[in-house]
Amino acid sequence: MRAELPVISFICLILVLLPLPWHWRARNVATLTMIVSLAITNLFRGINSIVWAGSVVVHSHVWCDIVAKWIIGVQVSLAAASFCIAKHLESVASVRSTHTTRDDKRRRTIFELVICVGLPCLVMALHYIVQGHRFDILEDFGCAPTTYFSWPALIIVYFPQIFLSLLTLGYASVGFYWFLQRRAQFAEHLQSHNSGLTTGRYFRLMAFSVSVVLFYLALGGYVIIITIQDTPLRVWDTWANVHSNWYRVAQFPRALYPAFYWSRLLMTWYIIPIGSILFFIFFGFGQEARVEYGKMILWFRTKVLRQTIRPSNESVLPTFSVPYRNESSGRVERVVKLEDDIDMMSIDEKWDSRPDDADNHSLAPSSSSSQTQVITPPPPAATQEDTGKPSQPRDSRPISIQLPPYSNDPASRTN
Repeated sequence: MRAELPVISFICLILVLLPLPWHWRARNVATLTMIVSLAITNLFRGINSIVWAGSVVVHSHVWCDIVAKWIIGVQVSLAAASFCIAKHLESVASVRSTHTTRDDKRRRTIFELVICVGLPCLVMALHYIVQGHRFDILEDFGCAPTTYFSWPALIIVYFPQIFLSLLTLGYASVGFYWFLQRRAQFAEHLQSHNSGLTTGRYFRLMAFSVSVVLFYLALGGYVIIITIQDTPLRVWDTWANVHSNWYRVAQFPRALYPAFYWSRLLMTWYIIPIGSILFFIFFGFGQEARVEYGKMILWFRTKVLRQTIRPSNESVLPTFSVPYRNESSGRVERVVKLEDDIDMMSIDEKWDSRPDDADNHSLAPSSSSSQTQVITPPPPAATQEDTGKPSQPRDSRPISIQLPPYSNDPASRTN
């Protein structure tokens, strides 16, 4: 039993899904295809390593049929996604077009759907031609596809991913050539192309696609070589001969096979986890990733922990002191108040040094406030009808008083 297999699979599943939200908003078919391919493969392998830990018993034929076909398709989908990414980056960096229109985006989406989704589905369907029996079950690893190793198998199963990987390297080389041609104005060119790419994001995508392709080319070639060494090419003669006893399920317990066989199998098993880690390294530390991590943490704190988050730009209200006469002692004391409470205070409480002499209207401005106070004048005197004398006209407009500026000195606020 290998206890590390499910742990690695589920950790890689989480790492791949972390950059999913902003790639989903960007509607990039190639990148989304790579995320879905890596995530589902890690999920399948994690479940398989738990169910078939130390066992080769067939628990579900349908489950193994799905997993076996998926493994065949994901080998092509990862290479196809890398190819589409490199092709798009080369198109953006070239001088063939200066602006991306809506029709261009629609055509690109259709093309990437055909290559990233349609081609793997076609390979999964054609795999039935070289499928000698239903599937294999490997101890600790679970369900695995089987292939009748022949020349048709090389063309159907192995050739598409190798061909797409070579195309990816070609497009990546041309894209790098365009960068060298216009490296001084490359950022302006990306912006004018309306591609939504920055120079950093451009090179992250290019470096990731090239790294994945080189990695899969090396390991894919290694798998083909050891397969030829262990199983020489067989003759695909007739359909009946190749598919005879097709419903057979081959079981591979660890005790019946040599150690080097399981070492090779473990090496090929780590292809998907390494690809998942590479994806997270290139896309999990960018600026858009950090923004999304902040949103996730904020959601967790507010929805799960039920914390109240105070905005970081909220200002702290300063305080000031006002005179107040203590009725019991007869002394004038000072009371500290928030500056926001100014509008709730009366004129006498704010400005009169003696609050109980309200009729004197002695305005003593405090040094701790800075604002304009509007004072409404007292009501007009009695009219001619009341006194029999002609009344003098009064100015009933409010009086505006400009108060001295607020002082930052703590001593001036308490004196």
